Amino acid sequence: MRELTNFGEVLTQVDLKKYNTYGLGGTAAYLVKPNDLTKLIDLIKYLKEHKISYYLLGSGSNVILPDNDFAGVIIKLDHLNKITFAADTAIVEAGVTMASFVQECLKHEIVNFSFAAGIPGTIGAALVGNVGCFGHEIYDYVVDVTILDENNEVKTLPKAAITHGYRSTEFKNRAVVILSATLKAMKGSVEAAQKQIKENNCKRQATQPLGTKNAGSVFRNPPGVSAGKLIEEANFKGFKIGDAMVSPKHANFIINTQKARSRDIIELITKIKKTIKEKNNIDLELEQIIVKW
Repeated sequence: MRELTNFGEVLTQVDLKKYNTYGLGGTAAYLVKPNDLTKLIDLIKYLKEHKISYYLLGSGSNVILPDNDFAGVIIKLDHLNKITFAADTAIVEAGVTMASFVQECLKHEIVNFSFAAGIPGTIGAALVGNVGCFGHEIYDYVVDVTILDENNEVKTLPKAAITHGYRSTEFKNRAVVILSATLKAMKGSVEAAQKQIKENNCKRQATQPLGTKNAGSVFRNPPGVSAGKLIEEANFKGFKIGDAMVSPKHANFIINTQKARSRDIIELITKIKKTIKEKNNIDLELEQIIVKW
């Protein structure tokens, strides 16, 4: 599809294992990195008009990609990385990574996103899943979100118009594309923020399997209880199916120890859910996204 070069950088026959933190997946026929927001919108419209399958992939840090090849187009937003700071807001494009956003904020003495310094992924994905940690979540600071909706119309939605909750938003169930967001920018002590970031990183090092192939927390915490604690009490730490293993360090993480397949991880998730339901009468809700094509 030579026409794809009209929209940005194009790669062919892409090994998807390099594009997600679990290291899963087959080959994608095409991967396109649009040059800017306009090109992204034009690309989505083009793919819809020509009935070409596509999937928007952020940093691949919260997804379980299928084992089979993908004949369509993977869209990556690497070039949609503009941040515009105003007096008390930041306008951020969807392809900006959380890590780079936090660092740019600190350069401008903006400290209210310091909690997110260790969160992998992009702003776009964060806005879909309402990511958070250490008592904060991104929607604490959202002013509005600009999307390309199901009818190919660009709309800016104020926070009050967006249904959102713990690790969830309406965007998870809608065929929309996050383009950008306006976020509250609150200034403070950079030194104190950097100290907090260091402390948070130490906590992560001590409790999470950093440096392994994983996709973050597998399940949302049920009200009033830790999913990891429930899974640990059910003796799942170190339990394996194929090369997929429940982390011995934190039971709410699954690790690809070598060459795990998507089906291994999904089978392990299914077994954990069934066991916790039988043992505790709790339905664990998946935080990660199982992708199908």
